[in-house]
Amino acid sequence: MKCVEVLATADLLPGMVLAEALLDEMGRVLIPAGAELSEKNIASLASRDLPGAKIERQVAEDVQETEAYRLVLQGRLDHLFRHAGSGEVSRALYQAVVDYRVGQR
Repeated sequence: MKCVEVLATADLLPGMVLAEALLDEMGRVLIPAGAELSEKNIASLASRDLPGAKIERQVAEDVQETEAYRLVLQGRLDHLFRHAGSGEVSRALYQAVVDYRVGQR
């Protein structure tokens, strides 16, 4: 599972992957999203006094924690969808919301 976190420029390391493009004060792309940082990139960011960057990293998924979250989420959604009926469209929307929310963790 991918996780996004904000790190200060001083905490960036070569090999980290940007979750969002880094822009200069004029809105121009300095480093695109998905780029792997190098020592040169990090030094450039530090010289521009950029406060930090959003970094994407892989996190091992805890299956039990994810399943517990899914059960809590389904309880909430059951309450929200209680008047939606049991039609195909309602069930598809319900499942789409569950999948989206579990994927956002």
